[in-house]
Amino acid sequence: MAHLLNGLLDSKGRVAEEVHAIRKLGKSLRGGFWLFRLEESSAREIQVIGRLLSSPRDAVSRISTWKKLAWEGDDATAAAIFGLLEQQTHSAARRPPPETISWCVERVNAARKNLMDLPPEALPTRMETGIRKLGKQVIKRCRLADHCNEEDFHDARKALKAYLGALGFLPENVIPLNPTMTELTGILGDENDLATLSFWLGKHGFTPDFVPDLWKKIKGARKALRKQAMAQATLLVSRKRSKKS
Repeated sequence: MAHLLNGLLDSKGRVAEEVHAIRKLGKSLRGGFWLFRLEESSAREIQVIGRLLSSPRDAVSRISTWKKLAWEGDDATAAAIFGLLEQQTHSAARRPPPETISWCVERVNAARKNLMDLPPEALPTRMETGIRKLGKQVIKRCRLADHCNEEDFHDARKALKAYLGALGFLPENVIPLNPTMTELTGILGDENDLATLSFWLGKHGFTPDFVPDLWKKIKGARKALRKQAMAQATLLVSRKRSKKS
């Protein structure tokens, strides 16, 4: 991650792609630090980097979500929305200041130091406890997703990403990957992207009062994704129960 961050100093116009790689790696690392029970220290150091670099990726995500929505409404309104989204994508493609990148690298170094300071003999116990707690958190959040609350969907997605990130640091096949988790994470990601686009639209004046057909389309898309997510979450929880019995 430190290497990728320093690479932003000479990104040659590929800031959005490089930031995406950094944030993707960061989500995996956060899961890994959770695995070692460093969620209050190292994982937070990595999390703040993702938040600080969120603008470029968020801009790209919004325009991608807009294209996938494929709204066939008023041409003038669609052109206005797309033009603004595209402009913000270009604006967000600027490199962060060197001082900001240096600060992020310091966060990486601090996160790594916390891990290196752990006594080697404590690692197996920490890992065993960490993966068990992450798994329980996934089931808890997926069970709550049945409430159809936006915050519950968001929390379920975060729990799944942490668990899947942690699995990536375990030896292969120690804990088999449940494909339902991967599928559910993708569905929740799409729903979250629509939620983010909705917030952006409202903030920029494209409210339900002005573009009711667009919001009807978004509402329908989110409803379908939530239905899929709840079905997958229920499947995940039921499988967990059947294994216990």
